[in-house]
Amino acid sequence: MFDNVYILIPVFNEEKKIKSVISELSSSFKNIVAVNDGSTDSTQEILESLDVVILRHSINLGAGAAISTGFKFIQSSQNAHAVVTFDADGQHSVEDAKAFAREILVCKEEIIFGSRFIKNKSNIPIIKRIVLSVVVFFTNILSKVNLSDAHNGLKAIKKTTLKKINIDIDQYGYESQIINEVSKKGITYKEMPTNTIYTEYSKNKGQKLNNGLIILEDLFKSRGKK
Repeated sequence: MFDNVYILIPVFNEEKKIKSVISELSSSFKNIVAVNDGSTDSTQEILESLDVVILRHSINLGAGAAISTGFKFIQSSQNAHAVVTFDADGQHSVEDAKAFAREILVCKEEIIFGSRFIKNKSNIPIIKRIVLSVVVFFTNILSKVNLSDAHNGLKAIKKTTLKKINIDIDQYGYESQIINEVSKKGITYKEMPTNTIYTEYSKNKGQKLNNGLIILEDLFKSRGKK
């Protein structure tokens, strides 16, 4: 069991999936932090029945805000060495999370980005693949970072690196902001493959074409910040 690698899950209205996701993770991870980002369904009650640290936003602020809240909590956790971010909709693999946890503890890089394009590109629905490819293209150009997948929710970050990453974009654009921080501050990184499991449920919960345009807008905004 990974005692010093924390799992961070941003959660918004995931009553159908969150129990199974956390139950699977808990067999390998002792410290799981769920940020309930203003859920209006029974997510909070389900979380309270599980062995998990719950951080709660009274209203929905967005995935970026949830990740930022989680990062701040983990920075203050004495025994944390690293964090693995994990989606609440069941599309991430626990085996991938374990592989990322093992690697972040021994590798020289400060952050590991997950990539759906290294081994499992064919698993990505075509519309999502197009949106992701456009976002990756512009993200790499603007940030001068070379990634094959810019918006994969599964990543691993050393605790000492969290203080270098400032997130003030509340929505999905926070992913591009992290990449900008990596570029500006010389944070070392690498990619590892992920096997993302797309179901009808996760596809409905995931990013749409208009979200991709919003992400690009947020990316340009974050580039203008000092």
